[in-house]
Amino acid sequence: MTRPPRPPSDASADAPKSTSENTSRHQVDQENQRLHQEIQRLRQENADLRIALATTAEHGDFIEADLHHTNQRLQAEMVERLRAEATLKTLIDLISRQKSDLEIIMHTIMEHGDTLDTQWHQKFCAAMVRADIDGLTQIPNRRRFDEYLIQQWEAMEREQSPLAVILCDLDAFKLYNDTYGHLAGDTCLAQVATVLRHSLHHPNDLVARYGGEEFVAVLPRTTLAEAQTVAQRIQREVLGLRIPHQSSTVASVVTLSIGVAGTIPRPQIGVADLVQRADEQLYQAKRLGKNQIFAVDF
Repeated sequence: MTRPPRPPSDASADAPKSTSENTSRHQVDQENQRLHQEIQRLRQENADLRIALATTAEHGDFIEADLHHTNQRLQAEMVERLRAEATLKTLIDLISRQKSDLEIIMHTIMEHGDTLDTQWHQKFCAAMVRADIDGLTQIPNRRRFDEYLIQQWEAMEREQSPLAVILCDLDAFKLYNDTYGHLAGDTCLAQVATVLRHSLHHPNDLVARYGGEEFVAVLPRTTLAEAQTVAQRIQREVLGLRIPHQSSTVASVVTLSIGVAGTIPRPQIGVADLVQRADEQLYQAKRLGKNQIFAVDF
């Protein structure tokens, strides 16, 4: 016996509806999850803002003090900058005035250059003369003697001509100063210097103050015998001054001890040797009684 066909099942008819509902539910769940996360994030931000607000409230005084300090520092820097700008402006004005003054000076120099050159040259020459002159005796000083002796040594070496040096020393001059005073001593030195200057007759001869109570003469183209003659004249002229010297053990007046040295300059000896030989002869004159002349040729 044949069974009649079964009617269609309700499950088959509801299948599409069940799938649609599942999809909608899943979407709702996702949206709920998203909203839940957003709510959590907003809650966290709210908590963070509350913490920041609380921190600001706690440290508000410190922040305010720091802002006040910063403001004061900026004001001080502004004042300092204004002061610096004012100083700089003053300096610029000063430099501008000085520049103007310098331009005037330069213009004047350019206009009167020849006259100024002459005046400065005259002053320079006068200063050089003063640098070579002994202030007390008004004859050349040791510096000028040293320069001149070297010049003459070199010239006489080229010519192979004789050169002589005379070294003089006032006898017992310390006792003279002790007895009559230093002002009288200065006068005595000046008088002796004048005699020495006048005792040299050759135009190339030079007399100078060697130091203290010592004097020296340079005699180019002069033999030892001729130099001894000059030394004798010097000694005689000084005695002729008749300057009293009651403390001297040599004479009742001021006297001189003299050492003379002469040579023809050559490479084997030096200019210092000539002065040393004259000094040695002066020492002999002093040691053996003073008021004497000793000489050597070498």
